[in-house]
Amino acid sequence: MGKASPAFCTQAFLVASVRSSADEALSGAVFSAPEGGKIGTGGSTMNPQIDEAALLAVGAAGPNPPPADRLRAAAEYVLDRTAADQIILFGSAVRGEFGPHSDFDFAVVPRDEERPEIESDRWTHPATGDGIDVLFADADTIEEKRWTVGTVYCEAMSQGRTVFIADGENPVATEQDPWYQIETMVKEKLLKLSEAPMYARQARTFLDNAIFTMGRPEPEWTVACKLLQMSSERALKALHIAKGVPVTYVHLMRQAWEKVEALGERLDIEKNDKLLDEMTLYGGKKGYGTPTGWNPKEVAEKFLPIAEALSEHATRRVPKLLAEHDRRR
Repeated sequence: MGKASPAFCTQAFLVASVRSSADEALSGAVFSAPEGGKIGTGGSTMNPQIDEAALLAVGAAGPNPPPADRLRAAAEYVLDRTAADQIILFGSAVRGEFGPHSDFDFAVVPRDEERPEIESDRWTHPATGDGIDVLFADADTIEEKRWTVGTVYCEAMSQGRTVFIADGENPVATEQDPWYQIETMVKEKLLKLSEAPMYARQARTFLDNAIFTMGRPEPEWTVACKLLQMSSERALKALHIAKGVPVTYVHLMRQAWEKVEALGERLDIEKNDKLLDEMTLYGGKKGYGTPTGWNPKEVAEKFLPIAEALSEHATRRVPKLLAEHDRRR
């Protein structure tokens, strides 16, 4: 095996099955194999074996699982060429959407005492001719970035299936929905009942600033999206708090909406999950970022009436809900 080429040092990991919004989400330098050696610097395990049970389950839920012999060949090829602590299969093969032009996508946690540089690489299996896209990242980097929705890390960790784990290693957890792993994303501090009016006022302020920004001669649309997200988030939190239930510092719009509805608050506003998920990416203290290809002007204009309705609802309902609490005391 030859040494990894510096040509792979790029601003994005071009992994075949997730070329949508991940192309600007990741960056890193080349993590090269020693001359004639494996990728990873800690050596290989004794008699490493691919997890046969994991391979058999791959793609079972989808209409087009990958051919078992080609999948096994690809996994063994990756294992043979890397000194890995963990190998995770993700992409179309795991989803059961493997087509005639699909490649195999693997995330590899290298066996390395130091935090490695990160790299993507593309190989071709010498016998089957299948393309194999490989993402290298240490466990700390994965845990740091796995909740950044729209990136290859999130794709690999939320849908991936571990097909190899070295003896004695603690695997990185996979198959976890990023939208509902709140505990790893937010502070544990809770907002209290007395803070509901403040949050309702902030919702109105952020909304007014968004409208002002959108009306300027040369609007900053990404700023408008951020302000609309902040306004809507605070309106939903104000309602949640005013119902008498403390709320964590969540930033996921869809979950915040669903929490309010679960408390019996009727929102006479059409719920658009896709748009709520998109707006999540424009806000939050974890810095979710704005994936490539999105039109912030279009997103802001679509979300404005939702933000207005949420702010008006919170402004009207919060005082009534607090008054109900006072009467019950």
